[in-house]
Amino acid sequence: MTKRESIYKYINSMSAKYPRLPYVFQDPYTAGWWDVTYVLFDDNLSFAVKEKLAIDVMNQIVMCVENQSSIEELRDMLCKHPIMLYLSNINNRIKLYISEKLIDAKSLYSFGIKLTTQGELEEEVKLGMLILGAFENDLVRQILRTLGLHSTFTLYALIASSNFNNQNQFIYELAKGTCGYGKLISIHLLRPVLEEQKEWMFEKGYKNEVSPNISAIMCMEKADMFIFYQELILTRDNFSNLAYLLTYSLENNSIMAFSNAIMLAEKYLDFAKKHASTFIDLAAAVMIENSIFIYWEELGEAGEKQNPEDLEREVFLKSDCNMIINQPKWELIVMNELVEPKEQTSIIIQVLDRMGIVPEFWKFTSLLERDPFDMDILRFTLIENSEEYFEEVLQYLYYVLPEEVMAEGPQIIDNENITVEHRPDIWLVCLLKVLQNVRYYEEDLFINCLTCRFPDVRIEAIRGLSKFKLNWSERVIPALKHAYKIEPIEDIKRQLLDLIEDRSSNNKKQCEHADISQAEVAPSELDVFLLDTKIAGIFYRDVCVVEDKIQKGDILYLVREPDNKYDEKAIQVTTKDGYVLGYIPKVDNIVLANLMDSGERLYAVLLSEDITHGKPDIKIMLSKVME
Repeated sequence: MTKRESIYKYINSMSAKYPRLPYVFQDPYTAGWWDVTYVLFDDNLSFAVKEKLAIDVMNQIVMCVENQSSIEELRDMLCKHPIMLYLSNINNRIKLYISEKLIDAKSLYSFGIKLTTQGELEEEVKLGMLILGAFENDLVRQILRTLGLHSTFTLYALIASSNFNNQNQFIYELAKGTCGYGKLISIHLLRPVLEEQKEWMFEKGYKNEVSPNISAIMCMEKADMFIFYQELILTRDNFSNLAYLLTYSLENNSIMAFSNAIMLAEKYLDFAKKHASTFIDLAAAVMIENSIFIYWEELGEAGEKQNPEDLEREVFLKSDCNMIINQPKWELIVMNELVEPKEQTSIIIQVLDRMGIVPEFWKFTSLLERDPFDMDILRFTLIENSEEYFEEVLQYLYYVLPEEVMAEGPQIIDNENITVEHRPDIWLVCLLKVLQNVRYYEEDLFINCLTCRFPDVRIEAIRGLSKFKLNWSERVIPALKHAYKIEPIEDIKRQLLDLIEDRSSNNKKQCEHADISQAEVAPSELDVFLLDTKIAGIFYRDVCVVEDKIQKGDILYLVREPDNKYDEKAIQVTTKDGYVLGYIPKVDNIVLANLMDSGERLYAVLLSEDITHGKPDIKIMLSKVME
């Protein structure tokens, strides 16, 4: 849009230049995103606050209309408090002021025309649309349609049209002509009562660049669609429409979450046994099967009380899914979809998981071109199949990792402040963890990550260097000291200092095994919790030997050491194979030692994620299992 050109003039000129719908001169992934997602998911202002904002704006409108005063103050109000925050309230108040004759209707109409056709700011155009909605005529419908077909303004055209005769038809026209978030909100508000509208919902309504899952759920769950789906007869022409609808609505959802799901799944699978032939056909079977598993997991023990007829129905559905999925023809079809993807990455990855296919990393190229740091690809490559992919991912990140990940310097980034911009950092965290697990020492990477912006990256770099102390070059200690100087988080500074002092010390850390023959226990639900404590002295133990073998929630054994020359109440804390991690602190060991000496059997449960730094948390349990 050129400088000083009104939004309405810009949209008119661009739609004349590119006459097809949806408008190709808008970005479907961003246009209308803030407004629509707020109204659908994040609207949390109280009614009183919304009313106050609407009253303030309405009073300012009255001043602009009656006194012909500047609209600069109104613009400031709209920029400070966007209309989406109080959308229905201001729309209702406009109608109220007209009906109660608190404002001259003719002057208000002229003001609305001016805002919509001459406005250069989005918020004033949106307000103008709401004003014009109170004055239905051919010109108003034409203005609202022209603006409403742009997803930035679709929501406001829909709300403004609430005063129109046959508003539902107006919504339907916008739904057919928009995309992205404009289409999403149109589907949400549309009531498909006509056969033409129902057929469109089934054939095209759910296909959306943004939020395809939500779009599919809306199309499947509309009350007006229930009879349509009941009477639906599948053919080769409409079969894949149902496959798409089921795939995206059931992804990560229970099959019982939607009223039409089981009925549609039965129709689909019965037809799919003979006619399934495309990737989306396969994906639907995979999602139906997965949605049944999700439902059974949600039932848990209550599943035993499930209606036998419902259970039998679900078992048959699962069996049909399995029959379709296990056909040998699918591998080539899946690989073709991977190389030339049409569907959402999460769908493709779930199908790969189900089929047990582990393709070469380069075959993810097309998916990574869509999103270089897709979290579903991260899960598949670095979490579920790390040994197959870690070297390729290492090379990939060297090429694509944004410069700011390492160049911005160490920062304090809380969980609340993590955004999509930090996805490269999360990839890096996972890669560093995998390199430690597979014992792959990449010194340059570990050193560079010591001063990365993301705290978890720095923590994993420290852990990695700690595991590979024997492989260090002379570059590591200076790098650790530099990182210590600029590190803003005290806990990470301490970890860096521990590693520097440990390396600088001539004292070799202890490796010791204890006799656990009398300490072994079989944990039971009857066991009694005694207290929370920590493992003392772990700094002096070489826990790198066992840190890969134990994790949070593991059982640790307690071994009395009455001959300890420093503390006759000493209790060692060991792994299940007897490797000594440290001791129960003196402040807690007197009562525990007396219990053990009297014949009670105690054990510990590890509560900390990491045992390499500080004093790991544990809880002490009294075993109640009879010998």
